[in-house]
Amino acid sequence: MPLDAKKIAEIYQSKVAVGYDFSMGHFFPVYKKRAFEESSLKPGDRVLVFCCGTGADFGPILEKIGPQGLLVGVDFSGLMLAQAAKKVEQNRWENVELVEADVTDFAYTGGASFDIGVCTLGLSIIPDYRRAYANLLAHIKKSGELIIGDMQLATGWKSIFNPWTLLMAKKFGGTPEGHQNAQDLVQQMAKDLVEVKKREFFLGAYFYLVGTLR
Repeated sequence: MPLDAKKIAEIYQSKVAVGYDFSMGHFFPVYKKRAFEESSLKPGDRVLVFCCGTGADFGPILEKIGPQGLLVGVDFSGLMLAQAAKKVEQNRWENVELVEADVTDFAYTGGASFDIGVCTLGLSIIPDYRRAYANLLAHIKKSGELIIGDMQLATGWKSIFNPWTLLMAKKFGGTPEGHQNAQDLVQQMAKDLVEVKKREFFLGAYFYLVGTLR
């Protein structure tokens, strides 16, 4: 399946979205949490989460920023956000705002007022991923931090597992083009960020990157 915005929208307005936590909840949380632990997240920080989906990242982020911080989650899927809203209500998180919007043109009234920008498992399925990435950066304060996690195609001997990676990701909109976009984005982030830390897991199929804006 080529990277197509209409098809991606159809996927995340279907039963895939409803069962997302059940399908994906066993694979990535431990690695995402490592990224947040390796970041500079601290009490009182304002955090913007693009492609927040069902709010799977909210818990470990809120543990770091505390009740005095702010988390704004943005996603285009109302079905995904409905599940995120349930998490917010069940956990009685009072410092979370959910916004249904396209991350390529989302605009927060406070402008570049966030300390940390986060996007995990999102940019590789967005056709105009560079615009989404640039928009996330535009909302982060100078010397703020960026935390990105996504799928990629492994290199070297690990590339023998790439067909499995593509098969697993296809249901969620993953494509060879999207995984290549993620690798291209890593190169761009190396130019835009300093003190960059990149870690790889699942035999190179998943990575996270933490860095500070120049």
